[in-house]
Amino acid sequence: MKKKVLLVDDIKEFRSLVKIILSGNYEVVTAEDGKEAIDLIKSGLQPDVIVTDLLMPRVDGFQLISTIKNGGGFNHIPVIVLSNVDEADERKKLLEQGVHDYIIKPFSTKELKEGLGRTLDATLSN
Repeated sequence: MKKKVLLVDDIKEFRSLVKIILSGNYEVVTAEDGKEAIDLIKSGLQPDVIVTDLLMPRVDGFQLISTIKNGGGFNHIPVIVLSNVDEADERKKLLEQGVHDYIIKPFSTKELKEGLGRTLDATLSN
């Protein structure tokens, strides 16, 4: 059975591209922002990993991560940030909050797949 990835990004074309890249190895569910992602999870979606952008309308990636890591019984879901925000302080803060990996856009397909593999392997061994 394929692992389920919840991909959260406000750019439709980006979501489509990443879904194509990952769909050979993963079941990919997409959300256009943190609000939609939270709604999906609260309605029963159980992703094995969340891959999220940071800068989005309505509910951004920072708020999504905070919600996942600080309540509702969802803190077991690993989170990978996939963003063009390349600031060391921001990255450090998010990793301290429990983000498993932080990948900077633009990224290579190999980099994303390796990040997913590491994150899923780490959660299986816990």
